[in-house]
Amino acid sequence: MLSKARLTSQLLFLFIFITLMVIGKAQIWMALIFASVFLATFLGRFYCGWMCPMNTLMRPTKFLSKKFGFTKKDVPEVFKSRKPKYIAFGLFLIGLFYTIYTITQGKKFPLPLIIIPIALVATFFINETTWHTYLCPWGTLFSFTSRFSRFRIKSDNCIGCSACSKNCPADALTVDKNSGTVSDPKTCLVCFECVPKCPTKSLNYTSKK
Repeated sequence: MLSKARLTSQLLFLFIFITLMVIGKAQIWMALIFASVFLATFLGRFYCGWMCPMNTLMRPTKFLSKKFGFTKKDVPEVFKSRKPKYIAFGLFLIGLFYTIYTITQGKKFPLPLIIIPIALVATFFINETTWHTYLCPWGTLFSFTSRFSRFRIKSDNCIGCSACSKNCPADALTVDKNSGTVSDPKTCLVCFECVPKCPTKSLNYTSKK
């Protein structure tokens, strides 16, 4: 049921995104993103898991990548350093400021339409964790506010099986049988893909104590 609700939400917002791009109202989507960045302070990266058109379009990309044997299971070591992440974020900031500038001049620079193809090509050859956690510039932006989120996925009845972390697309879960499983709000997409995998059914999206 949860997976169907998420897919419905993703398809709905993908339709809204495409419609706004077609009618030349990209600034409305940009406003939605910045509102979501603020809300991430309370809810985490909910936008990433339920609204992001890149994440939605990655579904068929991941399928094709696996079918042709391109997807790597592990994150390439080069992306685990901070340098590629912040180079990507620096280029993104340049594009973002230019986008804002063009809006003030009554022109349009559709930044999302540039980032989405890059994301799809990247996730065709490497796993999605690399994109979500290390390369996505929007994800980096969201991580600045989501780290303060009061809500996160956690379990107080963890048996240490790691079934949840193996199904996390962002490598955001720390599994500890003694202290309990908890997600890192900076990287967690709030996609709930881990929830149905828990054999004890104890993973919940709840406010931290």
